[in-house]
Amino acid sequence: MQNHISKRTLSVSSAPTRSSHGLTLIELLVVIGIIGIILTITIPNFAAMQQRQRIRSGATAVAQDFKQIHERAIARGRRYYITRVDAQNYQVSDPDGNITTYRLGRTTGGKLRFGVSPSYAGGVPPEANQAGAPADGFDFLPAGELVFDNRGGATRGVVYITNDKEDFAIGVNNLGKIKVYHYASGGWN
Repeated sequence: MQNHISKRTLSVSSAPTRSSHGLTLIELLVVIGIIGIILTITIPNFAAMQQRQRIRSGATAVAQDFKQIHERAIARGRRYYITRVDAQNYQVSDPDGNITTYRLGRTTGGKLRFGVSPSYAGGVPPEANQAGAPADGFDFLPAGELVFDNRGGATRGVVYITNDKEDFAIGVNNLGKIKVYHYASGGWN
């Protein structure tokens, strides 16, 4: 019998092999650069979005307070009075003489105040009594106070709220219906 000896050839590459276990310095710098660009774009947008949400939430909180007071006036069959105390506070007087003070933005934060921003150009929600927003932000006639009566009616008017960049309004009609408006593109929507 013949012995067959098989010859195997091994090919050896002269090119160095690269390990796939890590990143090169250039790849790492590219990734860090991309993350930096994304953060540069998103952080200012996030801050502006957060500021817009604070005033929207603040206006919604005031509207919810008004709705609860309206319901309480009907349930108790008595009048409730809401007046402006200063640029950031309003108070509710109940029929028993108790007074509760509320602060704008107490739950949402932000620098909210009654009134409109310097960029406000005019126009009013349908419930307004005056052609423009009053300086104190409370547009209720005759005494500047919102009254919810025992049968569900209310003093018609508007409360204006701003953070000096955006404007919101809470309108109240004669039937006590409450609606939140946002001032954008020269109108209240």
